[in-house]
Amino acid sequence: KQWYQRRVRGQWKSKEKVGRKVLVCHDMAGGYLDDKFVNGSDDPGCYNFYHWAQIDIFVYFSHHLVTIPPLMWVEAAHKNGVLVLGTFITEWDAGRENCEIIWASIESSIHYAKKLVDIAHTYNFDGWLINIENTLESDQIDNMHVFLQFLTNGMKELSPNNLVIWYDAVTIDGDLAWQNGVTDLNFPFLQCCDGIFLNYSWKDWNLDLTMDLCPERLTDIFTGIDVWGRNCVGKFESHLSAEKISDYGLSVALFAPAWCYESNNGNFEKFLQDNNKFWELLRNMCPPNPVQLKLDEDYCTNFDFGFGKKVFEYGYLLYLKSWFNLSKQDAPFVSFLNNATWNVSIHPEDAFQGSTSLKIVNLGNGSDNHCLCHLISVNVTFDSGRIKLVCKNLVDCNLSDINLLVTDKKEEVTKLSLDSISIIGGNEWYELSFAICDQEVKWIGIEVPNTNASFLIGQLSFSV
Repeated sequence: KQWYQRRVRGQWKSKEKVGRKVLVCHDMAGGYLDDKFVNGSDDPGCYNFYHWAQIDIFVYFSHHLVTIPPLMWVEAAHKNGVLVLGTFITEWDAGRENCEIIWASIESSIHYAKKLVDIAHTYNFDGWLINIENTLESDQIDNMHVFLQFLTNGMKELSPNNLVIWYDAVTIDGDLAWQNGVTDLNFPFLQCCDGIFLNYSWKDWNLDLTMDLCPERLTDIFTGIDVWGRNCVGKFESHLSAEKISDYGLSVALFAPAWCYESNNGNFEKFLQDNNKFWELLRNMCPPNPVQLKLDEDYCTNFDFGFGKKVFEYGYLLYLKSWFNLSKQDAPFVSFLNNATWNVSIHPEDAFQGSTSLKIVNLGNGSDNHCLCHLISVNVTFDSGRIKLVCKNLVDCNLSDINLLVTDKKEEVTKLSLDSISIIGGNEWYELSFAICDQEVKWIGIEVPNTNASFLIGQLSFSV
């Protein structure tokens, strides 16, 4: 079996985060755009999320009463060990009317909780964000506690890793009063479920009080950052908010990171640049989760990011086709990194398998003009094995000069020299093979010695 077939429902977490989690709440243009189509669409310029390695939980958000995550999001997330939550939201006058029905009695509360469990089970996602943004009557509050408890227990019966998360809006008094922290007015809701998503307008004193009230559940508190920067520090300074949150030992909730897309008004190339910049700034606070393999398991990625205008097989162009489908992403746990020394970007014009590859450009700013480029975070011990790259020269790159770099948990770097190189497939793609023995590896990267050299990576594979 492929290694990722069992890597679902959030079972593998980065030890570097020490229990802290990163949640992304995807809110874009009302939701259910081209992503709602089971077989994708023919628009390669749709919003694309591929920084799965840096998050643990993905929430699909819209303003419908019940939001079921589209299939392509569920499949892409599960390939990367990320949990997927739907949204249950009530708001405004219509929300109050719904609440009168749902929480009219204990029996109705249990009935609708079971319905949400059934929906999650049917559509294969992992829980719910519960967002009540209207006032409630006092008798409805008691019934809502029953609803939360039955919903949480029901999801746990499906899988112990499933989650129900409460949004910080309505209080136990029934008032719509965002607390921006855990207080006596919302703590009882947290006690009924797995976590709470705090509103974005928090200050230091809110987080101080939160730590005092529930010191044993800090990682269950998802502290909100509105990436649009509404009432908080966001946009390209979102990492500053995340740094503050991590100082308190709390988990991070990023709301609407599709800001990188929406703010570029359809300029897809600029979106890719800004998106990479945004997540690179967050890397220290949201470190990538590693690939972990058992003995005799294989890892392989073709760096296909779920969109394109051409389709290749073994380097040969099969046909021209514009397409978008996150279910077809084939870059699990890939987490490339840019800086002043090199640039790594998604290249949609050429590929070894699929429609995209990684383009590596040495900018010539490193010491001795060497480019040291991280590709993927791993947690793998190689007794005896091989790491293989499939590459293609673009400009001034002698592929035989590429070295593979691996780092251990102490950040000590080992250089693996090229063991063999051979042509593979068509259109001047080459397979580079590197032997590795008795090595515990945390990062896999490459070294490119030539100034201003550029080349493509079409595949990365290894086994233990």
